[in-house]
Amino acid sequence: MMAVQAQSPLLGAQDLIENGWVNQSFFDLQQQQQQQIQNQQHMYQNQAQNLLFSNSLKNNMVDTNNSLPSMTFYQSIAAQEEKQRQEMDQYIRLQNERLRLMLREQRKQQLGIVLKKIELTALPLLRQKDEELAQATKRAMELEDLLKRLEMENQAWQRIAQENEAMVASLNNTLVQLTDNNGGKAEDAESCCDVDGEKKTEMNRENQTMMVCRGCKSRNSCVLFLPCRHFCSCEACEPFLDSCPICNTVKNASIEVLL
Repeated sequence: MMAVQAQSPLLGAQDLIENGWVNQSFFDLQQQQQQQIQNQQHMYQNQAQNLLFSNSLKNNMVDTNNSLPSMTFYQSIAAQEEKQRQEMDQYIRLQNERLRLMLREQRKQQLGIVLKKIELTALPLLRQKDEELAQATKRAMELEDLLKRLEMENQAWQRIAQENEAMVASLNNTLVQLTDNNGGKAEDAESCCDVDGEKKTEMNRENQTMMVCRGCKSRNSCVLFLPCRHFCSCEACEPFLDSCPICNTVKNASIEVLL
């Protein structure tokens, strides 16, 4: 992904190069430098021609003054002209090599300038893309953390809901058992006609003792303690009891039961 984004800011510069802007600049510069070389070559050739013409005039003057020059003199003049021509050719070659090196150096400088401009244009875009990528990565990590927390909270709520469902089912069973026990005792009391008065009184006393509040010992119990599930307190005493009066289990919650 970073490679694609690093290439994208260079598209504008690549378009400039493909459209011929850089090539046209180099072509114009090369034409100018070639024209300079040609001008210098023409100048050197003109100088050589002038020199040859001057030597020719001198030779004519010598021929006029000396009607019968010696062969050695002509050979000396020819050798001197050949030497001057070779020196001129060597000088032209040196100048051509110098101009060629100058052209290559100028092309290198021009290319460096173009690349520098491209770099100055591309670097801010690359930095901007890097910042956007860093922000997107940070946002993605934050969303992943949030998703993990939500999943953990969802699991916790599901566990609490299951515990509450189990607690409600257990309380319903307890209430059913209490209702059945009270109903069975009432039916037994009514059906047993042969039980004497003392026994009935004792059973009623035991029932009242089981239903009496263990806190004030005067009101009937109507609150069920959790988690021990003992039916042992009235509504008034329940806020003042931190543990079950029967088994001393620490109270986590309580439920009022209407009988």
